[in-house]
Amino acid sequence: MSETNPWSTYPSSAEAFWAKHAEQTTERQGEDALTLLIPAVAHLSDLFTTERPDKKYPDYFSEPKLLSAYGNFFLPQSFLRTSYALAQVYDFRGWRPPEGPLKILDLGSGPGSCGLSLAHRLQARGYTNLEVYGVDHSPSALQAFESFATHGFSPSLKAKTRLGDVNRPATWPDEKFSIIVAGFVLNEIQPTTPTAEIEWIKECQKRLSRGGLLLILEPALRITAERLTKLSDQIAAQKILERLGPELDALPCPQLALGEHWCYEARPWEAPATTAYLNRKLYRDLREVRFSFAAFSNTTPRPLPPGLARVTSDVQIIKGLLRFATIRAGQVEMVEVPTRGLSKSEVKKLAATFGRGDVIQHPHPAAPKLRLHDYQELKVFWTANPA
Repeated sequence: MSETNPWSTYPSSAEAFWAKHAEQTTERQGEDALTLLIPAVAHLSDLFTTERPDKKYPDYFSEPKLLSAYGNFFLPQSFLRTSYALAQVYDFRGWRPPEGPLKILDLGSGPGSCGLSLAHRLQARGYTNLEVYGVDHSPSALQAFESFATHGFSPSLKAKTRLGDVNRPATWPDEKFSIIVAGFVLNEIQPTTPTAEIEWIKECQKRLSRGGLLLILEPALRITAERLTKLSDQIAAQKILERLGPELDALPCPQLALGEHWCYEARPWEAPATTAYLNRKLYRDLREVRFSFAAFSNTTPRPLPPGLARVTSDVQIIKGLLRFATIRAGQVEMVEVPTRGLSKSEVKKLAATFGRGDVIQHPHPAAPKLRLHDYQELKVFWTANPA
C-alpha cells in the first residue's frame, strides 16, 4: 500500500522524532520507553471517546508523558486523516493552492498533526515556499509544534506559533492564508448563540486567500460527525463558501433526515512500528483511520460529471453480490452489484477496489434500491486507495 498510495504513508522522520521524545520523557530507551507510555495512551483514548468532557478539554499537552503518548499514538492517525482529506480535495476535486507563498493556518494545532501533514504532502508535490502557523491555547503544544516542524520535516519548512483560543478569532493571526485547517477542535467551539458556528466560519473566511481552502476534521463518532455535517450543510445552503467535499454537491445530506446512519470516512493505513507497539496491550483497531471532514473554498470548484455517487457504507460481500450505500444527487441509494461468474478471490479483489468515501459511477437512474445488471457496469471514478 505504501508504495502505491502516496497519501497513506507516515514519514519515518516524524516517527523517529516522537520515539526520541518518548525516550527523553521517560529516561528509558526503545521499547522500554514506549511501555511506560501505555497507561497515558489509555487515559487519552478514554478522554477522546467514553470520557469526552461536556466543555473544554484540559491541557493534557502540559503533562510530558501525555504529550509523548499523543505524539506516538494519536498524532500519526490524525496526520493520515488530514492527508486523506487533502487527497480528495487535491486529486479528485482538482483544488490547487493559490499563487504565491503557501501559508497554512492550523487552528487548535496541538503539536502539529494536521498543519504539518498538509505541509509535508504539499512539499512532496513540489510546493517549496511553505509556512505553517500553529495556534493553540497550550504553550507546551506550541513548543512541541516548533520542535516537530524543525526536526521532523524538511529544513526549508518555516514554522510559527501563537498562543490563542479557537473560540476567540481576535487571538488568531490577522492575515491571509492559503489553507486554514481546524483539526478535531469543532467540539471545543461553544455555540453561545444559534449563529455562533456560522460566525466562526466567517472569521475563517476573512483569513482565506483568494482560492484558499478551509478544511475541518472531526472524529467519526456520530455526535461529532453529524454536528460537522449539519454545519457543512448550512455553509453550502447559505453560499458562504463553495463546498469541495466530501459531498459532491451543495445539497443537504439525506442521512441526517433519515437518522439511521451518519457519514464518515474509513481509510486503510499501515501504523508505524511505535504506534503498533503501544497498541499491543490496548487492542485498538488500527487497520483503518476513521474521521469526518468538510472542505470549502472561496472560488468555484472544477465541475464534476453527472451521475456520480459517493459510497457511504462499507462494501458487503454476500452470496452472489456486493452491497453498499451511496448518496447521489441528495438521495440515499442502496446498490447491489451481481458477481456472477467471478471466483471468490476475484470478488474480494473487486470489493477492495473501492470503499467508504470513494466515488462510483453506473448507468442506472436514481432509485432508493437498485441492482446493476452485472459487475462490469460498476465504474470506480475515484478512490483514495489505489491498488
